Amino acid sequence: MSYRLVVLLCFGVLLPCLAGAQEAAERPLPLDGHIAADGSSVTLDWFEAKPPRVGSVQIKRRRLGDTGGASWGTIASDLGVVMQFTDTTTQAGIPYEYQVLRRGRDVVDVGYWATGVDLPVKNTRRTAYVVVDQTLSEALAVHLHRFVQDLAGDGWQIVETTVPRGDNTQPLENLTHAATLRGWLQQQYRQDPAGEHAVILVGHVPIVTSGHAHPDGHASVPHATDLIYAELDGSWPVGQDGVLLPNALPSDAIEMQVGRIDFSNLAQGAEEIALLRAYFDKNHHWRTGLLGDLREAYAQSSHLKTEADGLRNIVGRGAITPGGHHDVGERQPWLWGVDFGDANGRHYATDYANRAVFAINFGSHKQKFDQPYNAMTALLAQRFYPLAVGWGGRPAWWLHLMALGGTIGDVHMRTVNNGVATQPYRTSMDYWPTGRYIWQNPVWVNLLGDPTLHAFMLAPPTALRAQTTTDGMALTWTRSIDPDVQGYRLYRRAGTGPMVALNHGALVPDTHFTDPDPAPGATYMVRAYGLKSVYAGSFYTLSQGIFAGPDNGPPGTADPVTVTTSPGRPVALPDGFDTPRDGVIRAVIAPPDVGDLRLEGATWRYVPAQGFTGEVDMSYARSDAWQTQVGRLSIIVTDASPTAPAVVDGQH
Repeated sequence: MSYRLVVLLCFGVLLPCLAGAQEAAERPLPLDGHIAADGSSVTLDWFEAKPPRVGSVQIKRRRLGDTGGASWGTIASDLGVVMQFTDTTTQAGIPYEYQVLRRGRDVVDVGYWATGVDLPVKNTRRTAYVVVDQTLSEALAVHLHRFVQDLAGDGWQIVETTVPRGDNTQPLENLTHAATLRGWLQQQYRQDPAGEHAVILVGHVPIVTSGHAHPDGHASVPHATDLIYAELDGSWPVGQDGVLLPNALPSDAIEMQVGRIDFSNLAQGAEEIALLRAYFDKNHHWRTGLLGDLREAYAQSSHLKTEADGLRNIVGRGAITPGGHHDVGERQPWLWGVDFGDANGRHYATDYANRAVFAINFGSHKQKFDQPYNAMTALLAQRFYPLAVGWGGRPAWWLHLMALGGTIGDVHMRTVNNGVATQPYRTSMDYWPTGRYIWQNPVWVNLLGDPTLHAFMLAPPTALRAQTTTDGMALTWTRSIDPDVQGYRLYRRAGTGPMVALNHGALVPDTHFTDPDPAPGATYMVRAYGLKSVYAGSFYTLSQGIFAGPDNGPPGTADPVTVTTSPGRPVALPDGFDTPRDGVIRAVIAPPDVGDLRLEGATWRYVPAQGFTGEVDMSYARSDAWQTQVGRLSIIVTDASPTAPAVVDGQH
């Protein structure tokens, strides 16, 4: 039976609503950990727990990635009043996850920790479905082409499709389009149910609402949910008003990661397109290492204690600064930010400039991402950061899953797939407590942004060329600047097929290689390979890939660009920074040290600081679907009249 028939047959069916939520008896336990360099032992401590000594301690362990409450195995119990534990049964190359439970007369608290050393690169079949609002596909064509190449360069197979633009005033029509897309995704998933899958919704892909709940403590209302696109084997009953009935997933789990990149509730037309282009620019900059290998985070808000504890596993407790999205979060680039944040989405474009790559916020109505000027969407739309945003606390998000190279989509998926709604939480859930209240599989847990992104990027090589010689196809490239790189892996794709490893998958230590049997018209890719040492341990990883076609000439160059203005006078950047030109995208990588760079409507405009004269230099990326180069953008603020227009790659 098709999904649409299920919808039609379920009109009028009622499901239980969340009249209230069970308050958790447990509290989060802040952990710290250390793994021996050879992987032979793991030491965990909870010295900062309050109270410090209580009851008795139980330790459980499993392989990181295992799921289900039954997958935990007890390795120590009834330890008494201790504050530290060492596991001496570990080894290198295996990722571990620990649960520490303290139980006393008046206190029960639980903490989680992920660790491992010399972990191998994951070798999983991965497919990404890029679903685009068809009204935006032409205007975004160049950026989407580069984004698809970026996904391929990260090891994903890509399937693209377009869908009708959603209309929130027409819930039944939206539901029909959503059912069609879900049916298509079901067909795709069934071709490889054992693989890893991610759905990336671009633009105003139809939004459906479900349930009748009040996780933020306000009136019970239906909530927008993208989980319907990722939950593929359950039936979603629907009322006659086009609102789905479940408050929790009908099958207890989503089968795909899913994230939404949609700014239609902030802007329309050219401004909406500009926000989407800016998002794909900062996405590309992160993937290619241009934003750095960030190792710090900030956190505040008692509502987000579990998320803040997860940051300890990712960056270490000494690298977490107390503060929020709109104060500390604007001072420097951060890997993660966890905070309540402003509830008014209208303030973000003019008053704030957050600089966290990944962000969690909390507060009334923010989880309703379909509403005008939604604060989560507004945070995602900040100019140079963030790249992914979630509404935390109800339930809590399990950020420690990113500590060893996991994606934000992994975090979101495991937060959603946490237990079975019809079973006791202590036996069915992977993680608890889920904040102040117990939430199992709720429909309002959505991810805004690209689910395939991860932390601790390895900088890629640059300047790949493929030239025909008498010996075959000669590949040359410039080595990565990353000190963690140990060599390079090479791949070849014939036509639209998958990337196939060259050199039998072995590392190439040099910056040249000859393919003795090239396929006609093949595309080549080179990825750096190295060992990233992080707070939780170490893992082998691959950089973003760089590409070249046969004899397609040398990579382009990012020529210096100069713009001149007078004190106090805002000046627009050249047109090449607003709209791709000849398939080339130019985008500033980070904000200026002096003054401000704003996206006003669809135009990037530099605003000098009051009373400032002098030169401000910024880096910009010149990129296409093949490769990226970095150039310098200089803003000269002078009392003298400007003598020449700005120049981009030799063109005025």
